[in-house]
Amino acid sequence: MNSFHYIILILAYIGGLLLTGLWGFPNPHPSWQQWTLVVLLILIVPLSLFILLYHRWRRCPQLRFWFLVSLVAFGAVFYFQWRIPSPSSTDISYLIQDNFRSQNVQVLGKLSSEPRATNNNRKKFWLQAKKVSFNSPSEPFQTVTGKLYVTLPSKAVNLIYPGQILIIEGNLYKPRSPQNPGAFDFKKYLAKQGSFSGLKGEKIIFIGEKNFEIWTKLRHRIINGFTNALGNENGLVISSMILGKRAVDLPPEIRDLFVNIGLSHVLAASGFHVALLLGIVFWITQSLSPINKFIIGMVILMFYLGFTGIQPSILRATLMGIAILIGQILERKTNSLGALLLSGFLLLIFNPLWIWDLGFQLSFLATFALLVTSPFIENKLDFLPPKISSIIAVPVAVSIWTSPLIMYVFHTFSFYIIPFNILATPLIMFLVLGGIISAIFILISPNIGIEIAKILFWPLEIFLQSAQQIPQLKLSAFAVGQISLITLIIIYSILITIWLNKKWQKHWRIGALIIIFLIITPIIYKNLTLFKITILQGNQVPIIVMQNRGKVTLINIGNESDIKYTLSPFLSQQGINQIHTVILAKNQEKSTLSIIKNEIKINHIIYLFDNNKSYKNDKNAKEKITLNSTIIKALSQESVILQWQIKNKYWLWIDGKSQDPQSVSANVNHSLDILLWSGKKLSFNWVKLFKKYNPKVVIISTNYLPEFIKMELAKENIKWYWIQQDGAIQWIPKQGIQPLLNNQEEDS
Repeated sequence: MNSFHYIILILAYIGGLLLTGLWGFPNPHPSWQQWTLVVLLILIVPLSLFILLYHRWRRCPQLRFWFLVSLVAFGAVFYFQWRIPSPSSTDISYLIQDNFRSQNVQVLGKLSSEPRATNNNRKKFWLQAKKVSFNSPSEPFQTVTGKLYVTLPSKAVNLIYPGQILIIEGNLYKPRSPQNPGAFDFKKYLAKQGSFSGLKGEKIIFIGEKNFEIWTKLRHRIINGFTNALGNENGLVISSMILGKRAVDLPPEIRDLFVNIGLSHVLAASGFHVALLLGIVFWITQSLSPINKFIIGMVILMFYLGFTGIQPSILRATLMGIAILIGQILERKTNSLGALLLSGFLLLIFNPLWIWDLGFQLSFLATFALLVTSPFIENKLDFLPPKISSIIAVPVAVSIWTSPLIMYVFHTFSFYIIPFNILATPLIMFLVLGGIISAIFILISPNIGIEIAKILFWPLEIFLQSAQQIPQLKLSAFAVGQISLITLIIIYSILITIWLNKKWQKHWRIGALIIIFLIITPIIYKNLTLFKITILQGNQVPIIVMQNRGKVTLINIGNESDIKYTLSPFLSQQGINQIHTVILAKNQEKSTLSIIKNEIKINHIIYLFDNNKSYKNDKNAKEKITLNSTIIKALSQESVILQWQIKNKYWLWIDGKSQDPQSVSANVNHSLDILLWSGKKLSFNWVKLFKKYNPKVVIISTNYLPEFIKMELAKENIKWYWIQQDGAIQWIPKQGIQPLLNNQEEDS
């Protein structure tokens, strides 16, 4: 077999891994229908390629080779499924008796990662569980296994390091799938890491002997040097730019800032850092023999890999760096594209699950863009000086290949990614290069290294201040909505066709217009036709989103946590960039309201029950509010009782936290189609009231619904949905009421 055959086999292996995305990851038990689809694709695609290429490609392999391609793809699928993490028979997750409630425990285990800050003033880390006690004096510790996701109050985490033995007291729980569309899937995230339970720790009651790893010591020496030179926040930022965000406890607000403006790659150790390191090595060792260059280069690459930790992006860059060093010895030019493909293949042999790691995907695409698209753009900019055309070409090429995936995952696009990257690239290069040199001197002589690092203060300040202004601009985070997998495949197929086909390269503008059309058409279609109501689960009250042909009405915004983890992801997923009206049915803190105002444009805000606000100078809370075809009426000021009419359907929302069931019965003058009830506890009296209203559907929003209440609802022949169990509920005129998410807890 020649090199083309090996390339096809590598692509077959990668393609087999990608096919596992058809049944979701992680999914250790795909259905027979899913298996059938994958098997058919593995058989049909290679055969189709053979038929297509046999008379068009002189070097097309014979048919028996394409059967080998199918076997390799089959092997990749089975290997992937074999490597999916699953809990052992002694895993600590099996001791959790109730999926909806946590259990107070003491866990003894070994700290396997450094603590990192979360968004709620806690620290998170991984703990390899060894023993557990359920805090009963008569119950001793029992032996367990498993990887625990642990969080602790920041003040309780006092200089603990990987390798230490800890006893932590807290609440053991099973992670749950998201109840609202677009929300972060915490259960899936843990499963990808091989963890199936979490521990919300309250305190550490025992810390074993500190046994610092050499890499931990050196890493902290660099970080401490930068913080001493530049201050705590700036020092952590430059440390992250050098070592990667996984190696540095970076404040969450800084991480979020870089993600929101499309510069998360700046805080990730990647090929850019490896290229700079090799550039320094080749400059220093230019008078040495290729063997000595190879040895010095390998030592530096291994050191850098140890500093940053084992992560897909830096492993891929290191393997490509090694290929370049080997090319120096052989005095041959390295095939960069082949090195990229080979390094990706080796990493996916080592861990096939990385195929669905977003960092791995973006790193691979970014490097691919630099190799195949950046030179093409530079040629188009040949009227500019070479250095300027290179500075422009690199971020443009990377954005072209990574933006579709980013939009598919995060449902947003920033119009400032490319211009800001172009303007910031020289500054980023200076900061990273200066940071690497400073870090080397900090390891050798901290005092000298700190003085060198101080030079970076003002360039870093300029960079951070500029970055903080981007989110304040319009269209800094434009919601594009949920892009389908088919659309994503078509977009990348067009990009690959332009890369491979010279005729398409001449007509690249047509390809760009097609891609733009594929993205904006669903947004326009939704604005013209979409009509639905979605009820999201909030921490205190449900959040109601009414979408009426592009005009969005919001009832309640929830608290700060609801906005960040529930409302904002949903609005992005739906492609909503503007809210026509926000109706606040309860007094809302101004600070919470300002958060949503900073994220999305709001045309009107109506305060129903705030004496300090009014709607059209309304002094009567029972006045009707007409919004398009929707009529909303407040029936009570003492407690939230809202009625609205939409498409000849009558809705009633009752907040039953403090309301007496008997006092609301006289306020309703119509038979109900849908009744929404929210509160802490649903009682028999409320169920009896439901029957009196005779609604077709009852939607319940409460944290706990006893079994006897479920039986009573069934006895009264009331059709009901429980948001806590069924997830977000959606109403569409022709389809009626339906849960948006299946009850994944029961399925698993």
